[in-house]
Amino acid sequence: MTKSKKPRKQSASSPSVLKIIEIDEGVFGPRLMERGEFPINPEQVLDLVKRMSKIESILLDEEDEDEEDLSLEDIFDEDEVELELELQEILGSSNLEVNEENLTRYLDFLKNQIKPPYQLTGNGAFDWEEKYVSGGKSKKEYEKLKKQQPSYTDTFNLLQFCDVGTEGIMVKVERTSDRREFILPLIDLDVTEEDPEHFELIDNYFLWFFSY
Repeated sequence: MTKSKKPRKQSASSPSVLKIIEIDEGVFGPRLMERGEFPINPEQVLDLVKRMSKIESILLDEEDEDEEDLSLEDIFDEDEVELELELQEILGSSNLEVNEENLTRYLDFLKNQIKPPYQLTGNGAFDWEEKYVSGGKSKKEYEKLKKQQPSYTDTFNLLQFCDVGTEGIMVKVERTSDRREFILPLIDLDVTEEDPEHFELIDNYFLWFFSY
């Protein structure tokens, strides 16, 4: 199945020498926030903190030298194994390939786990607005089109899960600002900060869709 987006998760390499790089927030932080290219999800931050805690324990733990050493690769492998076990339970099969049959099973799972309405927003510029977001196109025209088209800056209420297609699970949403309805791929959406409890459910779907 052809996928329209790049994977959200990449396998981590295991460097021979661990290096900790400190970034001057005063230099880079404001620039990233001004560009608005890195929306912050609190659940992702918590996940990163957990991973960093594991890494810190590897670097600082000298209590038991005979204990088997762990590497960064081991940590990420652990996460992948946990994800695969969850996916096998969701799909009811060891075959994790993204195909129509498994998408239908995943759709049924999400329908049982998530009860609309709850809020979603775009996780990146939609295809139609990328040329405007990247610059070079009329801002006035962009603002006009945003009234008719869904934008990644909008907030949506999930109305229902629809069906599966070439872009995976499709959902029907209602824009909160004007109640205009759209059918959008779930992979183009993310939970809002007001609804972090569903983050892992949606994020695991993204990881599966882009990784298998």
